Amino acid sequence: MKTAIFLIALFCLVVPVRAQEIHPGTRPDKTQRELLKRGYGMFIHYGMNTFLDKDWSEGVEPASTYHPTQLDCDQWVRIAREAGFRYVVLVTKHHDGFCLWDSKYTDYDVASSPVPTDIIAAVAKACKKYGLQLGLYYSPAGTGSCPCRRALAGDTYTGPAPP
Repeated sequence: MKTAIFLIALFCLVVPVRAQEIHPGTRPDKTQRELLKRGYGMFIHYGMNTFLDKDWSEGVEPASTYHPTQLDCDQWVRIAREAGFRYVVLVTKHHDGFCLWDSKYTDYDVASSPVPTDIIAAVAKACKKYGLQLGLYYSPAGTGSCPCRRALAGDTYTGPAPP
């Protein structure tokens, strides 16, 4: 056993170990070329904070706070196309936990609000109509009424995946 440990230690000392060397690229890689080809896109960050006049909320406001009076997702996408954008990225759920669709994991969503329009479906339909690509941003973090809040506080969470 001592011989094996000695040989392993000797091997480690004799064989040079080198870290991976990262060299800056001189040309964009495939992913970067696709992004350049895609062009400009519109990032839509719409949700509970739109009605709170805040940049950040803790997800403690009631779902009834979300109450758009002139919701027109088609208009958002039409304007994006008219402005020359080629794709739209929609924030579907941010850190406050409010979901822009009817989530089966939480009541902190549009379905529990006065205006239960599925924003994701409406924006997807408009993107198809106007020929824009659609990207979805989803934050797995959650505060407030999000069921994973206990996990964020360091407690063990064994419930369903966050909305």
